[in-house]
Amino acid sequence: MHYFFRSILLICLLVGAVHVTKAQTTTVELSNNKVVVGGQTCFLHLVKEKQTLFSISRAYGVDLAVILQVNRKTEATVKIGEVLRIPVVDAETVLSPVLVEKEDNNFFYHIVKKGDTLFSLYKKYEVEMALIKAANPEMGESLRLGTIVKVPKIVKKPQVSTVPKHDKNYYYYVIKQGDTESSISRNFSMNLRKFKKLNPKLKSTALKIGDWVRIPRYLVPPEYFVEKKVVKDSVVKKYEQLESVVSEVVPIPVSQKKIRIALFLPLYLNANDSINRSVSYRDTFEIVTERNQRILYSKSHDFIRFYQGVLLAVDSLQKEGLSIDLHVFDTEKSVERVQGILAGLQYTDLDFMIGPVYQNTFSIVADFAQRRRIPIISPLSPKNSELTTNPFVIQMNTSIQSICGAISDYVCFDLDTKNLVVVHPDRYEHLNEFQLVTDIERNMFVKGKYWENGAMTYKKISFDEYGLVGIERMLSDTCENVIIVPSTKQPYVENIISNLNVLSQRYDIRLMGFPVWQRYNSLDAELFYNLNLSVITPYNIDYKEDKVDLFVSDFREKFKCEPNDFSFRAFDLCRYFSKAVGAYGSSFPDHLNEVKLDLLQSNFHFKRVNAFGGLENQGVHVVNYSRDFKIRHTFPKYKYTSEVK
Repeated sequence: MHYFFRSILLICLLVGAVHVTKAQTTTVELSNNKVVVGGQTCFLHLVKEKQTLFSISRAYGVDLAVILQVNRKTEATVKIGEVLRIPVVDAETVLSPVLVEKEDNNFFYHIVKKGDTLFSLYKKYEVEMALIKAANPEMGESLRLGTIVKVPKIVKKPQVSTVPKHDKNYYYYVIKQGDTESSISRNFSMNLRKFKKLNPKLKSTALKIGDWVRIPRYLVPPEYFVEKKVVKDSVVKKYEQLESVVSEVVPIPVSQKKIRIALFLPLYLNANDSINRSVSYRDTFEIVTERNQRILYSKSHDFIRFYQGVLLAVDSLQKEGLSIDLHVFDTEKSVERVQGILAGLQYTDLDFMIGPVYQNTFSIVADFAQRRRIPIISPLSPKNSELTTNPFVIQMNTSIQSICGAISDYVCFDLDTKNLVVVHPDRYEHLNEFQLVTDIERNMFVKGKYWENGAMTYKKISFDEYGLVGIERMLSDTCENVIIVPSTKQPYVENIISNLNVLSQRYDIRLMGFPVWQRYNSLDAELFYNLNLSVITPYNIDYKEDKVDLFVSDFREKFKCEPNDFSFRAFDLCRYFSKAVGAYGSSFPDHLNEVKLDLLQSNFHFKRVNAFGGLENQGVHVVNYSRDFKIRHTFPKYKYTSEVK
């Protein structure tokens, strides 16, 4: 009997609980309790089950961002039993209540927080921006704080496994959910240490579902070799339906008129002021005398010219209809100065950053940019330490490794009836330029270029050991001799070039070189022409072109001085990235190679260095000093295939 009444009572309680829960999902009871905090009247609202911060803000008609600010919250989350302060608002400013949709099988409902952008949603949910915009037709170019964005749920296509076929020695076991190294080794009666030794990749990567490990075949029961085919029609069907929808969405370039740029340069403004004035004293008066003709502090000279190139680019962009908001900061070479600058940039919206130029200051700003998800451009250094670990870093100056890859691709593009000769120093394997030799040999012997061209030959010789006599024995008098010198050491390069010049009258020679060779002032330019030197370089200025002549004229007129290489580089860089932002908005890093722009000295082509790293400019020019004493400038005919190792 007691059991019967207890059962009835329990059922009644459950029915009551269900009824209460249902009521709580549909309404938010407004509080009448008020309190004055800091001169502002607020309701005190007790959070109950099923209530969200968004539903509470709509019930009271107060913007979500205001509630977050008053309650000092950084995220739009609440706990049952938490007491919130809700500001009392005028009737005119009350928001009209809306029905909050529940999460369903088709969408995530993302509440916009500070710092959210369309690009950041794309990165977080891995959903194309075009699909997010299509699901939110009322969305503008910027996301409003506190609003809800519908993000389509993507059913990912099942990936085709790349598991090797079982062979006579090993069985390739596919990792399933719940598998661990210990459980797998136990399952196959295998020593854990032996299991790890057999699968060395586990030292650097954890087990992933769908990945594979090797198991000695003799430890595997026969039933494991029976294939099991499971066809999941529903998953494939859903993917095909989604794929048909995605294929109909054509990404449309974003039209952004206002570009916000931060420029960090060591301008040394205080030092420039000091050297251009002198202070003297007469009685109790301080007399400041300015120089008639201002001079530049030596450490700032090139960076002032860079800044002037940016100013000319901004001027040209504004004439083309873009609005440029340029923030310029003098970093000097001071870490403390840069940290102070960044403290003032916490709440500044930026499309991209340029600089700083010194590694000690660049690292600090790059870390800030990564946290804020702002692309940051390294304008000058060819070896930025942040490039391989920070996906927001964009390195403009091509690394020596990429130059080596470009020379290799250029040399191996057309190998018919050529004699390739590598002239190297002794013990050069530790040099960065040694990669040029490995790249060439990979192109020829691994990729098969050598076997495709029976008429070509390949030789290597140490100049230190065999000298000029040894080199001459390597040359052919029946075909072109392409000589490659994997070095940027000035004394060594000068010695080889001087010796090769002796042979240039008797043999058909084409010398391949690095861009830094052009800056060796002690070398007579006539040697370059005699040896038919070809240089692969990321930058080249042709002063015969009208666009270059116009830039130089504008620069002289505006700044009363001559532009240098930094000025041209800054002009190209600033125009290119501003145009990219104007066309593609915050997603511009994914579209950099789609920007079509006539540049002064650059041939930009960007590649991501690895899955977690940034972008490197690997676009190059070929500059040839031909025997008719003309300098010819061309772009490579080969496709960009150089690899970052």
